[in-house]
Amino acid sequence: MLKHLLTAALAFAAGQAHAAPPSPLIGVWIEVNGPGMARIGPCARGADALCATGLARRSQGAPAETGIVLSDVRPAPGDRWRGLYHQGKQRLPATLRLTDPDRVEMKVCLLLFCQSATYARAR
Repeated sequence: MLKHLLTAALAFAAGQAHAAPPSPLIGVWIEVNGPGMARIGPCARGADALCATGLARRSQGAPAETGIVLSDVRPAPGDRWRGLYHQGKQRLPATLRLTDPDRVEMKVCLLLFCQSATYARAR
């Protein structure tokens, strides 16, 4: 019995040692020049992808969740991440790029028209 527990513990530890580090995108972000606020974390249905939940600021208490605003966010070449921005029923391609550890730029495009926003990590 002890041998099986030790084997299981070693296997678990080995798996943890090779686990990918957490994404630097995980956390709460506030739009620099706008009202936007979102929490980025693992998606409920896919631990290998990130999702962002919109947050509504309140004068008192914790922010209220407003729904998913980004889904299927995955690493892309060049220190970027790609995902889908939710705008009503539309899903638009989005690119995120860390400009420094506490700032992320999000770019959303519809055909040839793109819009960018910068977010700062909440402290």
